[in-house]
Amino acid sequence: MRVYLLFLLVLPALLGGCYPKSLNYSPGWGTRTIEGTVLEENAKVLESQPFIIVLEYYSNFVKFENESPLYAPKARVVFPDKKGNFRINFDLKATAIDLTFVASAYSMQRFRFRRQLGVGELRYDASLPRSEVWQHEFILQIAPFLENFILEQRYKMPDSQQLFLGNWLAEERRRFAEEKGN
Repeated sequence: MRVYLLFLLVLPALLGGCYPKSLNYSPGWGTRTIEGTVLEENAKVLESQPFIIVLEYYSNFVKFENESPLYAPKARVVFPDKKGNFRINFDLKATAIDLTFVASAYSMQRFRFRRQLGVGELRYDASLPRSEVWQHEFILQIAPFLENFILEQRYKMPDSQQLFLGNWLAEERRRFAEEKGN
């Protein structure tokens, strides 16, 4: 029994070297929340309002022979406050979570985490670099990624959040059209 308790106490220390420097964690039984800030690379508040696509994966307990298990994804949008702070609850039934940080004129950043024993709360500070070629990045990477959440019903994203994504994409395209017209 003592060996088991010692192992649980040492586990978070051993896993500490596996994470990027922007990730801090506190010990716990299982991952419950992810909190942090979304800022520019130079630690300034972003000029545009960011949002976060949260994609949680739920195990289906179906595994075909010689294949990996199947996961059902579920997506939602989370909005940080004006200072860029956010707090995301990690559903207890989910096995993994993807966070995608999006803001107008900034490169998109992604973070993926699997639920782990011994890690209670995560702190992840996302620093978004300003995009030098925003229009190209938007057309080739960001728009197709976000449109997928509008078109694919398997993500079970609420209609109001799908509407937000559609309006945000339309607003960015309108800005590109205005810049091209000038």
